[in-house]
Amino acid sequence: MEFAVTGASGFIGTRLSRHLHKRGHGVVALVRSPEKVQALADAGIRTKVCDVTDPDSLRSAFRGVDGVFHLAALFNCPEASMDDYRSVNVGGTRNVLEAALACNVKRVVHCSTVGVAVSNGNPPFCEATPYSPPSWDKYETTKCEAEQLALDFERRTRLPVVVIRPAQVYGPGDRGKVKFYRMVKKGMIVNPGGTRKHLIFIDDLCRAFELAMEKDGITGEIFIIAGDKPIALVDLVAIVARALGVPRPKVILPALAMTGLCIVTEAICNLIKIRPLLFRRSMDFFTRSVEMNGQKAKRSLGFQNHVDVEAGVARTLGWYKESGLI
Repeated sequence: MEFAVTGASGFIGTRLSRHLHKRGHGVVALVRSPEKVQALADAGIRTKVCDVTDPDSLRSAFRGVDGVFHLAALFNCPEASMDDYRSVNVGGTRNVLEAALACNVKRVVHCSTVGVAVSNGNPPFCEATPYSPPSWDKYETTKCEAEQLALDFERRTRLPVVVIRPAQVYGPGDRGKVKFYRMVKKGMIVNPGGTRKHLIFIDDLCRAFELAMEKDGITGEIFIIAGDKPIALVDLVAIVARALGVPRPKVILPALAMTGLCIVTEAICNLIKIRPLLFRRSMDFFTRSVEMNGQKAKRSLGFQNHVDVEAGVARTLGWYKESGLI
């Protein structure tokens, strides 16, 4: 099969492109910046500069491909406006779907996030949980709009679409959680309280994406991809500390005060048009519990996790050390 991957220079996109390539599929890795092409090209993966906000570049990239994995998104850019987020996450998704339809693509697997529906009702949340993204969160709000757009497009046009909602993704290649590991190493942490997290190791997620592209009878469906069970954040901190060979953190920063500091810092930096070092969304890791029910993916996709948290943390930490990040 021949697949196009949007957002191929990101953490998930890079790993998925390599996974598909190793599995023997043809891959067209789509990246927005020419300087991000080389690492994928060095792995023998065909790359193409493409911007999801440019419909012509998408139609050119999708010619001759069997399926599209749509991962490109604006993420963790607190300095960007809501219009910026909508342009990429919603408008970009519309462009991808229309280009896929025009090029007779057989299926689009759209990457959403569990964050679109974790504030309504009681955990564990499932695919039927009503949409409830936090109104202040530009990423989750626009990803919610994009998911609904994708499902509506599937119903209207019959372009086969499958939606994947990953839980908290981690693993080698993920630079987003380096700060968490560094904090544990230094012996300090934001108070984890009773927060629980649902994780998914990157290699397990890549297998789920491949299943979502291959399985029959699942188009128009949403699938949560998460580990077998959530983990208390205090236990995750202990696992990371053991892997680092350090004691559990003794300095516990107050979560409420840190959240307030992040909100104020982000607001000030947005006014003066610079990227904040601290922003509200980064505190969600410590303060918002996310527990999911992933049984639908097990039943309909045949998905099973292969990597538990302790093994995943060890592999992630190994990559951080090899990369000189910790």
